[in-house]
Parts: sequence; structure tokens; C-alpha cells
Amino acid sequence: MTIKPVYWYWPNLISLQDIKKINKKIINSYHQLEDKNLHAVDENGMDKKNTKTYIIKHKHIEKHIDPLLNMCLRVNKSHFGYDADLDNNPDVNFNIYESNTKGSYDWHVDESQDPYLDIKLTVLINMSEKEYEGGDLLLQHSNEMNAKQFKTPGSMLMFRSFVRHKVTPVTKGTRKTLTYFLVGPHFK
Repeated sequence: MTIKPVYWYWPNLISLQDIKKINKKIINSYHQLEDKNLHAVDENGMDKKNTKTYIIKHKHIEKHIDPLLNMCLRVNKSHFGYDADLDNNPDVNFNIYESNTKGSYDWHVDESQDPYLDIKLTVLINMSEKEYEGGDLLLQHSNEMNAKQFKTPGSMLMFRSFVRHKVTPVTKGTRKTLTYFLVGPHFK
């Protein structure tokens, strides 16, 4: 029996110079800020997500990001076989976690609001321009693990969207990430 890893990781895919260029493009051409009414909430109705999230259309940054996403699509095809692509989700989340607000995101899974589609895989790209402290990505499968490698700017990580995950509070600096969802028809 083959055991599938909890996450896939690719280091140093984007240079700092390109990160700055892409981040500037995002801030200058974002579509909207994320609606806080769509955030996950805890049992007390408190927001689980403490970030500023810009929504950008994929088409604005596709020339920079598509080669990376194609790597994710190849891993999906060879290891998961999910019926999933980027065509069903043209929006991208650009999340900014600030230390002055202890930016974080409590335990959650990524789920679709669409009644006909499911999010199959979550792709995160570290777009931070400087190192930061805190802001660890924790994943909970059969046990809790810290994806420490993801703290390197320019790296990318992909995991099955139904795996519980969280981002611990950022204690120093700013954590910036792009979030893509590989989406497809309902799981059968």
C-alpha cells in the first residue's frame, strides 16, 4: 500500500525580486477585499481568520504563477487523480498576516460555497518579502505537524483541502501568501 504524503513542498520557486514585482501587481490590480461574512467562525461566532485578504483575478498574475500551478496539476494527476483544475475558480486570495494584529487563522478545512463543486487541493505560495516570526502552518492529519519549510519566501506547498490546518499568530514581521484552490465536481 502506498501512503500519500500529507503535503507536497517545492522550495525557492520565486526570487525575491519577482515576489516584490508580483506583490506590487496584486496590490495595484486586486478585484476586491475578502468579505468577512465568508470567513469561518468558531462555536461562539468569532472570526477564525485574522488577515487582510485581497482577491485578485488569476488572469492578472497567470504568466508568473502558471508554471508553478502546472507542477501542482501534474502531482494531482499522478498521485491523487482528482477531477480538479483552476478553471472553476478564477479568484486568488492574497493573505497578509501582520504581527501588529497577531495575524492568524485558526483550525479549519477549505470548503466550497458552490453547491456543485468541491475544493480538492489547496496550494499556498509564500510571497513574504522578509523573514517573519510565528505564522507557522500546522496541518492535522493523523497527528499535528508543522510545515516549517513553508516559511521560506518563494516556496510552494500543496495539500488535500479536507486536511485540518491553521496558521499560528505572526509575532514579528509580515507573512504574505497566495492561496489557490484546485476545484472540481463533488467527490463521488
